[in-house]
Amino acid sequence: MYLRPAHRLLIGLALVAAAAVAIYLWRGPAVIDEAGQAATSLWRKASAPPPPSAEEQQRSQARRAATDSGPGPARTAAVPRKCQLNGQTIYTDGACPDGSQEQMVPENLSVIPR
Repeated sequence: MYLRPAHRLLIGLALVAAAAVAIYLWRGPAVIDEAGQAATSLWRKASAPPPPSAEEQQRSQARRAATDSGPGPARTAAVPRKCQLNGQTIYTDGACPDGSQEQMVPENLSVIPR
């Protein structure tokens, strides 16, 4: 029995569609959840600020060293520090709490006094 090319194409498409439906019924919700998590992860990565340059790190360390030298008479404002603790970001003008990790503070961060 001879099948026309159009019929072979339609049969092939029907088989592909049937396989896609079977895979969706078998693993659909899990695959969709994984795709959503992957998209969220990629979005966070793409929208994250770039890491600080070596020059910014040196300036930040110099500022920290200047404020750690002790309170002086000309000291006007404390240098803010950014700390990561259990997935939360904490900004403080003192030392980071125990168990937290200090992060780089952006140069253009402005602080409003209380």
